[in-house]
Amino acid sequence: MATRLLRPGPWRGRELAVSVVARHPRASVLDVGCGPGRVAEAVLDAGAATYVGIDLSAQMLALARERLERFNSVELHEGDFRDRDLRQTFDVVLALGLFDYLAEPARAARWMRARCSSTLVASFTRRDRVKAPIRHFHYELLHGCPIFDYTEAGTEALLTAAGFPSIEFPFRGRRGFLVTATTDGVKPS
Repeated sequence: MATRLLRPGPWRGRELAVSVVARHPRASVLDVGCGPGRVAEAVLDAGAATYVGIDLSAQMLALARERLERFNSVELHEGDFRDRDLRQTFDVVLALGLFDYLAEPARAARWMRARCSSTLVASFTRRDRVKAPIRHFHYELLHGCPIFDYTEAGTEALLTAAGFPSIEFPFRGRRGFLVTATTDGVKPS
């Protein structure tokens, strides 16, 4: 309940991921930037048959391993997802809280499309007059980590160019939005 009130964006993203996974019987899920496994636990509880998570942080993956130890069908990988040569495709690809940190979002979107057989669920931060200066100060100036903001039009163009023919915005808020991009059965080129 506290997460829902204090951090509604991640809560909405997790709920959207769960609803998309629930529409796919025995879904295979790829979670790019999986973090501590909160979303993983929710989608596995919702019926995902297999789950592969990738994250840069060994500490986040340690938390995810602990949280997900009760599930048999989990693989967790440390490193940059763009360097992973995953040959299989997944029913659902998750990119929640990821695009904010990507200097090359087009490359990332193409990589995700090549591994997505049905639906991408992603979150994007928009520039907000109040929060954006604080976020940029915190991440960029204090920690040397560039962050990026998006618009719906720019995001739609990004995902369309990556090969997703159908893009929807199930949530639009002042500080960000959620996207589902589907392949509609189109094979990646």
